[in-house]
Amino acid sequence: MEKAKLNNVMILDWLMALLITGIIVLIGNILGYGATITQSIYGILWLLLFTLGGLIFKQIIPLNLPAMAYISSIAILFSIPLSPVSDLVITHVEQISLLALCTPILAYAGVSIGKDWPAFRKIGYKGAIVSILVIMGTVLACVVFSEILFRIF
Repeated sequence: MEKAKLNNVMILDWLMALLITGIIVLIGNILGYGATITQSIYGILWLLLFTLGGLIFKQIIPLNLPAMAYISSIAILFSIPLSPVSDLVITHVEQISLLALCTPILAYAGVSIGKDWPAFRKIGYKGAIVSILVIMGTVLACVVFSEILFRIF
């Protein structure tokens, strides 16, 4: 399988998707978690920079690794104590709530499922029941785990 060539249209598409995601995260971080725009914007910019860099490296490095491996590697390299910008990166990124980051991810997942209704219908009601049970089990397990940790600490 030959790698796709990196071109300006591809980068513009990524930038548009990242910009939309960044705006959603910014709004979620401000409204949901009480952060200010100045607290949030720099952390979001760092995260978007890491993501764009990882997507570009995925296209130009001839290894068959997922983009997440490149994105994580870049973020780790910028965050380790040996990095001259690690304090700056960590200070800014820790201002972003993890749940604010999850909002656009879950929205994209919902849109992608909604785009493929025929495939979703093939799963049938049994798939919907299993999905609901998995979600309920995950929430219940998180509640139990949190309760245990709160009682310990």
